[in-house]
Amino acid sequence: MDWKHAKSLFIIVFILINIGLVVVYFNKVNNSIVQESNAQSEVNFSKEGIDIPQLPDYKNKEMQAITGSSKSFNADELEGVYSLTEKDTQINKDINVDLDKDSKQESFKNFINKESFKGKEYQYQNNNSNKNKVVYEQNYEDLPILNNSKGQIVFEMENGKANKYTQTYLDKLKPGNGDNNNKQKIVNAKTALETLYYNTYLKKGDKVESVRLGYYSVVKEIGGQVLVPSWEVKIKSEEDGKSKTKVLYIDAIKPESTVLEES
Repeated sequence: MDWKHAKSLFIIVFILINIGLVVVYFNKVNNSIVQESNAQSEVNFSKEGIDIPQLPDYKNKEMQAITGSSKSFNADELEGVYSLTEKDTQINKDINVDLDKDSKQESFKNFINKESFKGKEYQYQNNNSNKNKVVYEQNYEDLPILNNSKGQIVFEMENGKANKYTQTYLDKLKPGNGDNNNKQKIVNAKTALETLYYNTYLKKGDKVESVRLGYYSVVKEIGGQVLVPSWEVKIKSEEDGKSKTKVLYIDAIKPESTVLEES
């Protein structure tokens, strides 16, 4: 046996084993750092004096930006007596039906499904605080298009009764073009709230009244809209002894990028 070659081979094997051990060690250290960092970023909202509701759970949900445009209606598509305004993009209709503020949601929905254009694509906005309106929002893939006057059915209430409604509709909703618009996993609702907390939008004494996932438009033109997956957070706070409510929108894929306030 050539002991010189054997010795060299032993040294090489020894070095490779040590390199492997070093790699394993650094991987463990890095994983430990990441876990510690994640643990430190978590916020205990109860200890911070911030009241939050039961948060929605969309485990492993993937979304992407979408585009659409306001539909221009024509008389052939509509039944009954309607009037059209805003370049035919809004339907106005007087109604005389037994719908009051205390009516069940099913009653409004049955009316919408029967009387409205593609009424099945709308769902009730349960965090609407305007006592003079009942609002239904257009959906895309079972999620609402948030705070968008171009995709809503609004019942106007007078003396507790619905007397007319308006409807708008976002047409040709589809994934936006672009190589970087593949579906991506969204962050959970708690991460969105933590983003607000670390950017001082959420403070001690605040109450989070609702958290919803949907699509929020960063471009609201009749000719075209770009809507991004977003968390909508409604916050009630006290300032100078007065109650104030604000609605914020956080990008659900890249929450650190943009926080927008309701316009």
